[in-house]
Amino acid sequence: MRKYLRRVVGYGETARHRVETLLIVAVTALLMLIGIGQRVLDSHSNLGDADHLAALSLIMSGVPEGALPVTFLDVDNDTRQAWRARDVTPHGPIAELIKLASANGASAILADFDIGAGGDPAGDAVLASVLRNYPANAPQLMLVRRIQFAPAEAEAGSTAVQANSATPTPFDADVVGKANIHWVTTLNDIGRDRSVRKIKLWQSVCSGAGGVAYPSAALVAAAYLAGEKSRGEDLKAFLQQRTAVECGHETDSALGWPPVRVAGAQLPYVFANSHETPALFRIDVKGRQTIVLRRISAALLVRLENGNAVAAADIDRDPFEGRITIIGASYTDSGDTYETPFGTMPGAMVLANSVVQAKTIVEAKPVSTLTRNALAMLLFLLLAYIARTFIGAAAIIILGLVTLAALFGISRWLGFTTGIDVISVAVPGFALFKLIDSLIFIGMGVPKLGWRAVLKP
Repeated sequence: MRKYLRRVVGYGETARHRVETLLIVAVTALLMLIGIGQRVLDSHSNLGDADHLAALSLIMSGVPEGALPVTFLDVDNDTRQAWRARDVTPHGPIAELIKLASANGASAILADFDIGAGGDPAGDAVLASVLRNYPANAPQLMLVRRIQFAPAEAEAGSTAVQANSATPTPFDADVVGKANIHWVTTLNDIGRDRSVRKIKLWQSVCSGAGGVAYPSAALVAAAYLAGEKSRGEDLKAFLQQRTAVECGHETDSALGWPPVRVAGAQLPYVFANSHETPALFRIDVKGRQTIVLRRISAALLVRLENGNAVAAADIDRDPFEGRITIIGASYTDSGDTYETPFGTMPGAMVLANSVVQAKTIVEAKPVSTLTRNALAMLLFLLLAYIARTFIGAAAIIILGLVTLAALFGISRWLGFTTGIDVISVAVPGFALFKLIDSLIFIGMGVPKLGWRAVLKP
C-alpha cells in the first residue's frame, strides 16, 4: 500500500512539474514574441556592466555641484546642405558663430574643427580677421590643435606611439599674444573595445628636451570657469611643468593646482547623442535654474548670402549667456564619431560631456592604488557572499543593487574615477569567481555522474 501511494504521489509531482514547466515556457515565449523578453535579458546583463551601472548612477545622482552649462551649435546634415559645404566646412560661418556667441554673453567658446585644413580661402580671411581682432575682454576661446603621432620604441622592445608634432595652421600668427585664445587638444583614450571612456587632460608634444603641452577643453574650463577665481596662471605653470617632466625628464613636483597628475581621466557621461536632455539634468547658475545641455542646428543661426556668412535676425541671448558654446559637427560623413558607453556620438558631444563636469574631472584628488584595490577586494568579497547566500532572481537583484550603491557611494566619497576603477575590477573579478565556482562544481560531480555532471540537478 505504501509503495503504491509513493508511486501515485511521485506521479503527481512529476505531472505538476511538467505542467509548471509548460506554463513557464508559454509565458516566456509570449514575452519574447512581444519584445519584453529582450528587454529583461538586457536589464539582466546590464546589472554586471560597469558602463550601464555608471550611467544609472549618474541618472540617480544628477549633475554634481559645480557643473557648467553647455550649448552645442551643431553643424548637422541640414547645416552642411544650407551652407553648400562639401569637403571642408567653410570657415566664414564658423567665424560668424564665434562672433555670435561672444556678443551674446557666452562664458567660453570652443570651435571643434580642424582649422588647419585648407580649401576655403574666403572663409580663412574672415576667420583670420575675427581672431586677429578678438577683444581682450571677450570670452575664453579654444581652438583645436591637430597632433601627429608616430611609432616609438617602448619598454622591452615593444612598439608604441608618441606625439611628435603639432600641425601648424594659417591662423597661428593671428592669435599670438592673446591671453584669452587657447590651442587645445581633443584627444581621447580609446579602450580595447574601441569605446571612449577616458579623455586626455593634456598632451605633450616634445621636440628635443623641450616642447609644448596642450591642455584639453575640460582643463581650460576648470581653470577659468569652474572656480570662484581664475586659475589661468596656475594652468600655465602646470603645462610648463608637464613639458619639463615629459619632454625634459625632470623630476615631477607637486603644484597647488590642479591635483590631477594622470593625463587619462575617466569621463562621467551625463547625456547621450540626443537633441533632448532629461529634465532632471538642471543646475543652478547664478540663482536661476538652467538645463545642462542645449543643442541648436547651426543653420538656424547663420546662413550664406552670396557666399558670405550672415547671422540670422533676432538671435535669442538665452542659449549663450553664461554658457560654454561648442561649435562642432555631427553630419554623417564628418569622420568625427566615437563609440561610447552611451552609444555612438560625435566628438563634439564627447567634449560637451567632459566640459560639463570639468571641475569634477580635473579637481578630483588622486586616490592611491592600494586604496582602490582594497575597496575592489571588499566589494568582490561582498558580491561573492551574496551569490553564495541567495538563489536565482533574488541574488541577481541584490547583486545589482549592491554594485550600484557601491558605485554611487564611492563616486561621491572619492570621485567618479575611483568609483569606476573599483567597479571595473570587482565586477569582472566576480564574474571570474562564478566561472571558476561552476567549473569546480562540475569537476566534483564528474566521478559520480559522468557527463551528466553538466546537467542541472
